[in-house]
Amino acid sequence: MQNNVNRIDYLDSVRGIAAMMVVVYHFIGWKWGEKVYYNLGSLVFNGSDAVSLFFVLSGFVLSFKYLHTAEEINIEKYVYNRVLRIYPAFVFTVLLNFLYWNRHNLDVNLLADIFYANSQSLWQELVLVRHAHKFYIPGWTLGIEMALSLLMPLLVAGARKDIKYVAWLIPISIFIGGGFISMFVFHFCLGVILAYFYNQIREFNFREHKLYPFRFLLLFAVFLLFSIRHLERIWPFGETYHKYAKLYNVDFFHITGFASFLILAWIINSKSAQKVLAIKPLVFLGKISYSVYLMHWLIVVIVMEKWDWINDIFKNRTITFSVMLPVTIIATLISATIVYNLIEKRFIKLSRKVNKTPQKVLV
Repeated sequence: MQNNVNRIDYLDSVRGIAAMMVVVYHFIGWKWGEKVYYNLGSLVFNGSDAVSLFFVLSGFVLSFKYLHTAEEINIEKYVYNRVLRIYPAFVFTVLLNFLYWNRHNLDVNLLADIFYANSQSLWQELVLVRHAHKFYIPGWTLGIEMALSLLMPLLVAGARKDIKYVAWLIPISIFIGGGFISMFVFHFCLGVILAYFYNQIREFNFREHKLYPFRFLLLFAVFLLFSIRHLERIWPFGETYHKYAKLYNVDFFHITGFASFLILAWIINSKSAQKVLAIKPLVFLGKISYSVYLMHWLIVVIVMEKWDWINDIFKNRTITFSVMLPVTIIATLISATIVYNLIEKRFIKLSRKVNKTPQKVLV
């Protein structure tokens, strides 16, 4: 198996691109969510299903090292690292959003509410309790990320014994269902399978395959699968589709998760795609992608709350949109860079101090 178990920069870039898709998606969806051109735009800036990419990537990243080295998962160390990776920047973000929404009520009573009454359920949100996402609404994805991160040692153990155990969990996760978080077990399993077969996917010679002449058609089909949610909004699939989707417990997220798996497999196999994704701006965007995801929401909220006032300045909605979208992106990138350097980076270094176990490479 592969000797190098360091970070794969070009896959980090994918996470960064997905984070920017979320930024644009939330910006254009705030006021124009029912417009046809919004749904057409969402076929490209598909932030609603970028989370599928996030989850499949997480399954890949969290399992890759343990599937390509002899290192065993130390549960205490693993959980410690996940907590340090997710919580510090998240807690900062939630508190920032909380203070913004309570900016007209910053007094002793607010402090009492935070530390005693908890009438706004701030503490539930800070610890990523399910369905407590009042101030930072995209936090629902991080609750899933944290919950399913804790499942990874079991998935890795199963994959090491026989990858069929992980593959078998995929149909089980679909047909049993049982909750919103359990639906995304599907995505993490696909990520583990990608990690397990990484070398085979990377070395597969697609140019000699009989489907190679149809590669662009196949990529377009994967794009349609990934965007199926927004295709349905433009051209409704009808009652028959939804009847059978409900019968078999198949959600759009299952379809976009499978599409994410195919996208990532193509990138792992494609040297040309990797070359593009390895350029420094995209690699940097990948590094700060978590902070981009965290910081964009408050910036979008502020812009949209001030929208009418801003629009009065430009006197034209199209000009306002054309100006404020790049302003939102730039403000997000600047704030994300600050949060990454002041919070994320420090806690990443802290977690690495307890993660220096020598690795024996499997052969």
